[in-house]
Amino acid sequence: MKQYLVFQLYAPLASWGEEAVGEIRHTAAIPTRSALLGLLAAALGVARDEEERLNAINHSYHLAIRPLSGREHWLRDYHTVSVPRENKKFRYYTRLDELALAPEEVSTIVTQREYRCDGYWHVAVSAASQAPVTLEKLRAALLSPHYPLYLGRKSCPLALPLAPCLMSGTLNQVFHRAARELAAPELVSLMNNQRHCYWDDPEEESLLCQAQQRCHHQPISRRRWQFGSYLRYSGMLQETE
Repeated sequence: MKQYLVFQLYAPLASWGEEAVGEIRHTAAIPTRSALLGLLAAALGVARDEEERLNAINHSYHLAIRPLSGREHWLRDYHTVSVPRENKKFRYYTRLDELALAPEEVSTIVTQREYRCDGYWHVAVSAASQAPVTLEKLRAALLSPHYPLYLGRKSCPLALPLAPCLMSGTLNQVFHRAARELAAPELVSLMNNQRHCYWDDPEEESLLCQAQQRCHHQPISRRRWQFGSYLRYSGMLQETE
């Protein structure tokens, strides 16, 4: 039997960043792989400039997600952002370069940011053989995180404890068990009977796979802010064995 670290995510607002194009920052319906790996690294106390430690974490765990909220809705917020006026003779390499401009060289644009409201998810983490941190240590870190944890943006703090626990069995068994044992009483009214799941382990066989999608949320370099692609599978829970 395989071992999983299972925990819950709930907050009034969550923002799971999609590819950012233009002034609109969309959110995915489920937590992205990069956001969840970042949450684990923050709990462990891995700083953003520790590239080697981050890369070890980013390539050592498989993630599975089960959305459980039946009343999710969207919120769009508006922000003003200072940006350089168009100047084809000059290239800005960093945000610091832009902020160093004289006031007359800066204009203001309106940006839009999306949030997922009242989302509730169960997350199951499995470790590869070369994983730098065991699931037991990850559980301890989630119980007492080194850095504050949030759901995508710093304006989206957790509204309930993660309640991490270790479970053994197939992923199908683990998600069924988590729905019975992990769900917070406060969220029972939010939950539905949805059996849809998402996962990135190509060897997963206990769930009914219905589709696969190439996603671009695999962190490559935090320093260069680069992401690679991976296959994400989606399908349904089977009836309990």
